[in-house]
Parts: sequence; structure tokens; C-alpha cells
Amino acid sequence: MPLRSLLVVLLSCLPVWSFAQSDSYALQRILQRYTEAYGGFRDADALSSLSVEGTIEQNGQSFDFLMRKKRPYSFRYRLSNEWSRVVTGYNGKEAWLRSESQGQATIRELDEEETRDLRVLARFDSPLFRALEEGDDEISFLERSTLNDRSVYVLAVEQRERGLCHYFVDVITAHVVRVDQFDLSGELQLQILYRDYREVDGFPFAHEIETRLGDERLSLAKVDEIEVNPGLLSFYFEKPIH
Repeated sequence: MPLRSLLVVLLSCLPVWSFAQSDSYALQRILQRYTEAYGGFRDADALSSLSVEGTIEQNGQSFDFLMRKKRPYSFRYRLSNEWSRVVTGYNGKEAWLRSESQGQATIRELDEEETRDLRVLARFDSPLFRALEEGDDEISFLERSTLNDRSVYVLAVEQRERGLCHYFVDVITAHVVRVDQFDLSGELQLQILYRDYREVDGFPFAHEIETRLGDERLSLAKVDEIEVNPGLLSFYFEKPIH
């Protein structure tokens, strides 16, 4: 969730150099507007943690979920229904998973690949946020297009941890409305759709997130409640002992 203060910098600070001057200016303006929309006018530490609750449908089942994140890379996620409960967490270094079914619980540390995937989810800020100052990812402007009757900017983002993604940014609101993730061969791997944006304490959050693979819906999450800065302590993200 990308929310820190915006410091305007010179165009020469952009991490990408290979496109025309007009595209460079367009990219600069898009990233500035995105950061402003997500709290760039506030103090850099205005948002340090989040708690998000709701329901999610996946694999033909319905679950309650609780996701909590803390800057910069702490993450904990719980899925539960009347039959089972799964909790996974990452403290910035180590990742773990606790599963419980029929009163029996097991805990294990995640392997290197699983930990890497969880770290991607744990990243607090979007790569578009404060990209003009930080420049950790390579970002380029692809085109202005139309998506479901709305005008969008399409940005290519090459992340060290996630690979290539295309971000579709609403021209009017600067909200991300879709993210396409690609595998190493360039094939579309996953598509994430963000809908029903609402403000919580002045910050915009999508309250419906759909994940798709081609024509198949993998999951649909609906958010019931978001709490800004719930005061999460670091030990909350550590591996439980039982």
C-alpha cells in the first residue's frame, strides 16, 4: 500500500533513459500524480501499518481473511473457515506457515522460493510510489489506452523481486486498476483487477480485488474493513511456537 510524502526531483533522476523526451515527461507526471493520490502530501511516516479484513472466494470455497502489514517488509495473512485455518507470516527475514485442521496444528518455515514470493507480497509501498526519488525499479511509459471504457496509462515496471509487470493507471484518479504479471518467457502469468476504491482516513483503497489467469477467475476478495496504523508490534510477525 503506497503511502509516503512526495519530493519532486529533476527528470534526470529517472531510472529509465531509453524513451523519448515526451514519454519521459509523461512518465514523470504520472508518477507524481500517483504519489500525490496516495498520500504524497503527507509526512513520509503518515502510514506505517495496515489491517485489512474481508472475505475471499477461491478454489470453490469461501474464507474470511485478515491481512496485516507493517513498513517496510512485515506481513501476516490469515485464511479461515469453519473447517480450517491457515496463517502465514514474514518478519523481513524469515517466513513461516501455520495450518490448523480438526484441532491439529502444524508449523513450518518456508523454503527459499516460498519466502521470496511472500516478500513480494510483504512490500509495503507500490513500485510507483516515490519512484522519482527512489528509483529502485525500472519504469517506462508504454501507452495511453482504454480499459472498460476508462482512460488509462500503461506503465512497464521491471522489479528485481517480481519481474515484469504492466500497471494500468486511471488517467483521472491515478488509481491502479489492473496489474498484469509476466513470467520469464514473457507470457502473461497473472492478472489482478482492483475495483471499488474508497477512502479510509484520506487514503484510497480498493475494496474488491479479483485475480485471474486467462478466462479463469482464481480468487475474488471483498474488503469489509480497513484500519490505518493499527499499532502493530514487530513480534506479531514472528513464527509462533505452537
